Amino acid sequence: MNREMAAVTYIFMFLFVFMASYVIWFLMGDTDKILNNPQNKRQELLAERIQKGSILSDKGKVLAKTETDSKGNEKRVYPYNELFAHVVGRVSHGKTGLEASEGYTMLTTGINPLTGLFNELKGEKNPGNNVVTTLNVKLSQVASESLGSRRGAVVVTEPSTGKILALVSKPSYNPNQLDRNWEGLIRDNDDDSALYNRATQGLYPPGSTFKLYTTLEYMRETRQYEEFRYTCTGSIGKGKEAINCYGHEVHGTIGLKKAFSESCNAAFAQIGVGLNTSGWNSLCNSLYYNKTLPIKELEQKSSRFDIASGEGKGDIMQAAIGQGTVLTTPLQNSFLVSAVLNEGKLMKPYLVDRIEDTYGNVVRQQEPSEVAAPITKKEAKVLKEYMRETVLSGTATALNSSRYKAGGKTGSAQFKEGSTDSHAWFVGYAEKDGRQLVVSIIVEGAGTGSAHAVPIARKIFDAYF
Repeated sequence: MNREMAAVTYIFMFLFVFMASYVIWFLMGDTDKILNNPQNKRQELLAERIQKGSILSDKGKVLAKTETDSKGNEKRVYPYNELFAHVVGRVSHGKTGLEASEGYTMLTTGINPLTGLFNELKGEKNPGNNVVTTLNVKLSQVASESLGSRRGAVVVTEPSTGKILALVSKPSYNPNQLDRNWEGLIRDNDDDSALYNRATQGLYPPGSTFKLYTTLEYMRETRQYEEFRYTCTGSIGKGKEAINCYGHEVHGTIGLKKAFSESCNAAFAQIGVGLNTSGWNSLCNSLYYNKTLPIKELEQKSSRFDIASGEGKGDIMQAAIGQGTVLTTPLQNSFLVSAVLNEGKLMKPYLVDRIEDTYGNVVRQQEPSEVAAPITKKEAKVLKEYMRETVLSGTATALNSSRYKAGGKTGSAQFKEGSTDSHAWFVGYAEKDGRQLVVSIIVEGAGTGSAHAVPIARKIFDAYF
């Protein structure tokens, strides 16, 4: 009898500890996710007595606000029209972006409870909290204007903190005119996919920007990587498996740094064949390939890299130069460069800097946090040196400036079978007096990264520094 009572006691104790642990976990880790879920009906109840707060830029400029007409009807207004449509989001036809992820936050109020009660007794709504983002209006405008009418995306981040300073996707749409244009947007006769956030949802072959990963894995497997030599004749392989350097350029006998800065496809295809596929996969996974990105505010898709040990030689060679089955999003493609600039540490990317009440008092402050340490300081130093060489003497010399130091990797990624059409890529950095900036840029179907993505990076760096 005592044994049975003890068993029942232990079971109930276990259940109590389990439930208590779940409540603590929910309060500390999952509360925001549940409360800010657009399907949470509690937000509709709060909207009856609280006027939804605003979304602000890093300098306090209004990106989204609620306006009330003479009849008391509320309307959400976006002063910058289509510029921040994908990141700030919308509230009609399905909530997206920050409007969705911070909806509950903006429908809570941080004002004095007595003041709030007095307002309710008068029949007035209390002002909701404001979301102050990391977004910089000037850099966003420069990125958008530089991209022009072309399709693509631009991501600008601060590597030391993880702040996202600009996130532009084109084509875009005007959230102020959504009801009027909705049918045309979803019909999408021009195949614009304007509702689609290319920065976090667009999956593209990374092209030669992926040579950063191939270089890093080769360095890890080869102690004497500096002694690498390859004689490029403009191509490698035969028949359908043949890989050509861009424009069939013959690079001659080159080392690893020169192969990187000149973006020699033949050399990297040769390197890829000799790599350990397990280590290669692990490296990519450590930088959020095949994983959900560590950012809650935006809709996203996972980048893809998965090379099996029995993969064919041709497939491995294609993967080594960022073609074949390798796919990445522009945001994820900035991660390795960010880790390099931050001595091997990858900071969590974020869009919300702080929450303020209507009087500007800070309710909650976001602190930078490290999410991974995928590379060593030594590896970061070498990769930064290689990217710098790309600007000094390689495919990105248009970024060479006396006002700041820049580095990066260009890419031209073919995306149609049997076609020479290519997406233009650039991922890279600029720094001056301790300030650093990382960009990831793609221009769909434009051609070479040198000709079409690098000039966008130049305009962004010039504006920032």
